[in-house]
Amino acid sequence: MINKIELTKKERDTIIAVGDYGEKDFPLRLVDLSGMLRVRPPTALNLVKRLEEKGCLSDEKGMIIFTELGKRVYDELVENHRVMETLMAKSGMDPEKACLMSGNIDYLIDHISVDRLFSGMGKPKNCPHGKKIEQIH
Repeated sequence: MINKIELTKKERDTIIAVGDYGEKDFPLRLVDLSGMLRVRPPTALNLVKRLEEKGCLSDEKGMIIFTELGKRVYDELVENHRVMETLMAKSGMDPEKACLMSGNIDYLIDHISVDRLFSGMGKPKNCPHGKKIEQIH
């Protein structure tokens, strides 16, 4: 899924920010997103527009929300991230560094490969930070 829409690193970070914030009761506003991404509001708006064109986000009266596709992409990114950081940590890398490195590659790896790695590791239940790894396929 991720590889079919070709995300940039900033677009990946935007999807993660919207998804992580979306666990709260109120949708994310552009000004909040720009703060989270550490960019100016016009840059955040450009990212939102690009992700709208790709079918991942919707800007409804200043509130940024996922489309159905966007939610699936977010879930896949989270799974990819947690599997990759778990693999790196199990290979001896510091968990914080593994998390940072995973954030740089999780959007580039196809999900079939991630599923194979996940199975090869014995399908661990949690990442090094204790967050649940949910297999979505």
